[in-house]
Amino acid sequence: MDNIKKDLKYIFILLLSFFIALINSIFLFKSNYLGLKEDYQKNLKFYEVIVYSLGNIRYTLAAYFWIRTEFFIHYSGLTTINNLPEIVYYARLITILNPNFVDAYDFGAYQLAFFLDKPYEAIDFIKEGIKNNPNEYKLYFTTAMIYSQKIKNYNESYKYYLKTEELISKNKVILDRTDALKLYRFLAFSAYELKKYKEAWDYYNESLKYTENKENAKNTRLYYEILKNLYK
Repeated sequence: MDNIKKDLKYIFILLLSFFIALINSIFLFKSNYLGLKEDYQKNLKFYEVIVYSLGNIRYTLAAYFWIRTEFFIHYSGLTTINNLPEIVYYARLITILNPNFVDAYDFGAYQLAFFLDKPYEAIDFIKEGIKNNPNEYKLYFTTAMIYSQKIKNYNESYKYYLKTEELISKNKVILDRTDALKLYRFLAFSAYELKKYKEAWDYYNESLKYTENKENAKNTRLYYEILKNLYK
């Protein structure tokens, strides 16, 4: 019942937004704002003015719900396992309003997989994000994490980690030390699970470039397991 009430509330907000956009468009058109009438007479259709205004309202609403979600998580102190579904609900709503809102896809999928234990639902959600934003490396990285840590499908995790690395290089993204360490350590782990010991060794050594104490970083079970299998 609560979800139905929430749905009705958001439907009302969207309908109200459409109405505001319509009134706004008519006002802009009637007042000849920025020469809209002249454009209309040449090549601009009136419905295109309406759609443009509606699009702006849509993105504003998405930003509002994201700010509300961030406040709920970071400042309210009320985040618990019981209200996580509501937070994920906001993430879904944001991506409906703005399919290019990458952080909402990334955040929602992470919560679904790691806190609500719904990894397959998370995969469906984040792959929708990838479809709408194919060049965003962070979506591939989170997808790989879910496949590796929650589903234990290392073929898929390895593929998505490699795609992450490819996009980082292609888009000239500068990762901080922590993120770079995670990427190459996770790549090493997935490669190890696939018995690609040479690749695992190379990726683990790449991860060492981002550690402050390389000797301590070698003192892990994964490092010794890779080393042991490398020379079999």
